This record gives sequence, C-alpha cells and structure tokens, in this order.
Amino acid sequence: MKSQYILSDFCLLFLSSNASMLNLPNKEFKVAITSVPEGAEVQLNAFYIGKTPLSLTINTKSSNFIYVSKVGFAGQRITLDGKKREINVQLIKE
Repeated sequence: MKSQYILSDFCLLFLSSNASMLNLPNKEFKVAITSVPEGAEVQLNAFYIGKTPLSLTINTKSSNFIYVSKVGFAGQRITLDGKKREINVQLIKE
C-alpha cells in the first residue's frame, strides 16, 4: 500500500516538472513559402490556407506544420520550428 502512494507521488512530481518544459514561448514569426512549380496548395496543421507563393504568421506556442501538394507531384510535410523564415519546396513528379 505504501509503495502505491510513493509511485503516485513520483508520477505527480514527474508530470508537473515536465509540464513546465512543454511550455513554448509565445512568439510570432513570419514565414514565406514558395514552391517549384508555383501554385501548389498549402495546408497549415491540416487546414487549407492558400496556394504558393504565400506568407504566414505562425505562433510558436504550438507545434505547426505545413503540407504542400500539387496534382501530379508528391506532397511534402514540413515542420515549422521558427528558425526558417523562407521555405522553398521543390515538388517531385510522381
């Protein structure tokens, strides 16, 4: 019984200490997205937002990714980490 309390205390401590590590700074950044060929569809976190070329403002508080695709070409998923301000996607014919 005592070991059960120790284990639950450990889990609570572990989760609360890691929760603070998961908090990302709330910062916005702009990213310009282009593609070859132009006119590829862009999805941000699985929501359609437009065709290339385009610019986005991203909040780093959450994880973000884009998916760039065009008919006849293989789509690409790219994670946005706030480090790249310009992304040029080279789509490959299928």
